[in-house]
Amino acid sequence: MRRAAVLATVLSLIVFGGASATAAPAITVSVDPASNSQVATGFAGFSYEKDRVGAGMFDPKSSDLISLFRLLGPSVLRLGGNLVDMTSWNPKGSGGSEKEVAPPDVTRLAAFVKATGWKVIYGINLKTNTASNAADEAQFAAKALGGALIAFEIGNEPNVYFKTEAEYEAKFTSFTKAIKAKVPGAKFDGPGEANKTTWVDEFAKNQKKNSLKIISTHLYIAKNTNASIPDMLASNSSGRLPNAEKAMQKARSANGIPQWRVTEANSYFHGGAAGVSDVQAAALWSLDFMSGIASRQGSGVNFHGGTSTQFPLHYSPIKHSGLKPVGVQGVYYGELLWKLAGSGAYHAATVTGGTDITAWGIGNNAFVNNKSASAVNATITLPSNASKASVYLLTAPALDSTAITIAGSNVSGSAEFKPAPKAVTVSGTKTVVDVPAHSAVLVVSSS
Repeated sequence: MRRAAVLATVLSLIVFGGASATAAPAITVSVDPASNSQVATGFAGFSYEKDRVGAGMFDPKSSDLISLFRLLGPSVLRLGGNLVDMTSWNPKGSGGSEKEVAPPDVTRLAAFVKATGWKVIYGINLKTNTASNAADEAQFAAKALGGALIAFEIGNEPNVYFKTEAEYEAKFTSFTKAIKAKVPGAKFDGPGEANKTTWVDEFAKNQKKNSLKIISTHLYIAKNTNASIPDMLASNSSGRLPNAEKAMQKARSANGIPQWRVTEANSYFHGGAAGVSDVQAAALWSLDFMSGIASRQGSGVNFHGGTSTQFPLHYSPIKHSGLKPVGVQGVYYGELLWKLAGSGAYHAATVTGGTDITAWGIGNNAFVNNKSASAVNATITLPSNASKASVYLLTAPALDSTAITIAGSNVSGSAEFKPAPKAVTVSGTKTVVDVPAHSAVLVVSSS
């Protein structure tokens, strides 16, 4: 009895931020031992505009950017965006121009990717290109990237400039045919609609025997003029995002496609909004967004970022000054916490006793995402027994703060990250942690 009482006291005294565990409302989190989905390496990736290749952003000499990629990786870099359909391939170009991509640019990209350990979804201009020119670029890219090439993405958000799926698919097929003549083993993703999934089932049905590896979509909450923290945090519970995820899961299953992925996403399109898309709230939002994708058997998401000649990208996970990375922002911290859980089975979880709190598990690790204005004391039941655990706390002074840390450490522009996770006691499958308001915790267990 005495030993049990001592253990209960120890569990109740796990404290973050100096708040008393007994003062926080109690909640229970039960992580379901069953699972029907897997989280693999490369789930949380990046998406950049294709013109950044010619601009020279992906340079093997960019040690800071390489380090920031490696901290999150290995993962998946998707190259596309609006500017893929405005960026031409010049096989005789000398490189170094954001208006075109030339062989030296792709060679430099390949060296950068090799240094990071990442893989690539490589976008090719569809709107203002020819099938022959696309095939020439694909042939060079495939040779340069080698095993780092996952798939080619032909065009960006074709529902914006094609009136019908049939019209788009006819041109898509002419491009894939030309590419496969030069790259017989080429794989593709598509259709990558803008905030819709209207075409995906028909596309998957018709293209599943044409080397289609990934069915894709692009998702944003709304236009940045409508950006707000409350709406952003609520967007994963109903509406566009979960509805699209369900449609993608259904289309993949019905047509036997190897995977579905959100190859471009972030909070609000047209670059997001400062004070919403680059702060702590965005980190918490990104965690729920990734959880929704994983729960519906998605293979991952590429958060859009970098720089653009169109408009400022406030939502970028990595903040850049020109081509140089100068720090990281909200979504990067969400991706980093997700990565720290590792790969494994995705487990749904139920939360009892609180509001605006979500939870889930990856492997035998558990997330608790507290978007409410009150700290909570969470008793967590893990999927299986563990002997010890460490807790990584993602927190900031306020939802609109950029002073974000994980386990007491921020991430510098050179990827310096020195977390100090807290050790917690585990009794069988149970542990108790305090989760401050507007914060998330990751419990990483071991046996």
